[in-house]
Amino acid sequence: MLSDLNIRFHFLLRRCQENHLLGFVFTERSTPCEYNFYKKECLSLNCIYNLFVILHYSVSLFYTINQFFCLNLPLIGGIQLKHEKPILILTAHFGEGHVQTAITLAETFKRQGHLVYICDLYGEAYPAIHSLAQSLLKKGHSKLGTPFYKAFYYGTDKLSSKGLSYFYQHLGKKRLLKLVETYSPSFIITTFPLHAAPYLRLRSSFNIPTYTVITDYCAHPLWIHPMIEKYYVASDHVKRTLLSFGVEKSKIVVSGLPVRTGFRYTKEKHYASFGLSKTRKTVTLMGGGLGLIPNVEPILATLSKDPRIQAAVVCGRNEQLYSYLKKTIKSPNVHIFGYVSRIEKLYSLTDCLVTKSGALSLTEAASFKLPTIIFKPAPGQENENANYFLRQGAALSYVTQDDFLQNLYRCLYDKNTRDSLSGKVYSVYKEHACTSIVQDILRHDYKSSIDKLQRGREG
Repeated sequence: MLSDLNIRFHFLLRRCQENHLLGFVFTERSTPCEYNFYKKECLSLNCIYNLFVILHYSVSLFYTINQFFCLNLPLIGGIQLKHEKPILILTAHFGEGHVQTAITLAETFKRQGHLVYICDLYGEAYPAIHSLAQSLLKKGHSKLGTPFYKAFYYGTDKLSSKGLSYFYQHLGKKRLLKLVETYSPSFIITTFPLHAAPYLRLRSSFNIPTYTVITDYCAHPLWIHPMIEKYYVASDHVKRTLLSFGVEKSKIVVSGLPVRTGFRYTKEKHYASFGLSKTRKTVTLMGGGLGLIPNVEPILATLSKDPRIQAAVVCGRNEQLYSYLKKTIKSPNVHIFGYVSRIEKLYSLTDCLVTKSGALSLTEAASFKLPTIIFKPAPGQENENANYFLRQGAALSYVTQDDFLQNLYRCLYDKNTRDSLSGKVYSVYKEHACTSIVQDILRHDYKSSIDKLQRGREG
């Protein structure tokens, strides 16, 4: 342990020198008595070391120093420490989960004192194509869009090993080089299959590590690149998939999926805020941030006839769906909402959740132990996510309207069904996923920096 502390201590001193901290002077030939102040006020190395040991066991000194660097907190006599290099998170607006995961990670890094930038690489590099792709995504549940996306997802699964990956790693490359020139990040995190960053590591001048958070309960081969440092995945199933693709076991961490900060069950019941009744069972229907809810009208028509039930429909950013349902649904038992920023307040009132199978939506439901029914999923990752939850016994699905009603009533009124679903869906959830990802990345980056320092000395 002491040898590890000694390495950390010398690494800290090196960081102080690199950041021109008014304080310690460190050179390759320095002896303990040569660590001093510019003002010629000597400070005992033993004193500093003892302080370091104390702080090591009370709080992570590495994080504390980083907090000073990034927040510009005053140290001694009004002197301030300079920023370390920032962190760059690359994502894409193809589904709410990728972006929300990026935001959640960024918030956690910022609380550790790091400077973070989030960039939609494809949106910034190819705005016109990006807009078209967004439109296709929204039509993924339509009769025309479903077969198209199915062919794309499963077709590229087969093609990826035959050349598509080579093409894919060049997408956004020029924009990424500009971002690196602007921000000079210490490392890059991706929450969408983006290969430009790991590909550019092949250049000697671009030695920036890339870490990837896979935001589904499945893994498409396009997530994989040999120059990615580590992968953070939702489950052992995803880990096994990566191993089958040839990814080294040491590069895979089963972390779970990050859930947004502050997203937790609250005993406060905000019935009045949503115009809901305390005496009725609440069924919440939602289609993620984009509000992609398939064939919702027959469901609402059925629910509106049962006086024991009230339905809350969350349309997200789908303004067209929101306007349409507001005009057509007149039942007092059905409440239509647009985008709900504090969805956890509604979840606290929910007895059964009916949702599309976006990975983030399912993970958030799992964190609340909500009995969940999954809409017929779109092909691709949503279908794979649904299959995973169904195999775990963590959700129910339906084919016909009768199936839906039967499963809904089981969730609402059958205690055995409710308890089973609640327990199994919660077993999928990993509470400290975001913190564990952030700490592991920082730890890995820290060790890599030490190795680089030691190799420099040996060289």
